[in-house]
Amino acid sequence: MVDVLPDGGRDGDDDGEWRFSLEDLENGGVADDEAAGPPPVEPGSPSAENVLFFLLGALGAVGVFALLLFG
Repeated sequence: MVDVLPDGGRDGDDDGEWRFSLEDLENGGVADDEAAGPPPVEPGSPSAENVLFFLLGALGAVGVFALLLFG
């Protein structure tokens, strides 16, 4: 079975050419604007919605473990 790739080529085609060149691998495959690393995360106060979902997830996980261990 031959799969069609997103660029229109077919998986399994062997035309003798490399898909990537050595120039594509400069900086370890990272673009120049990404080479400095991710932007710093600035502290802030969590929103009420985020706190609610965190607590619901934590309680749900504790409930599942309680049922598995003691149920």
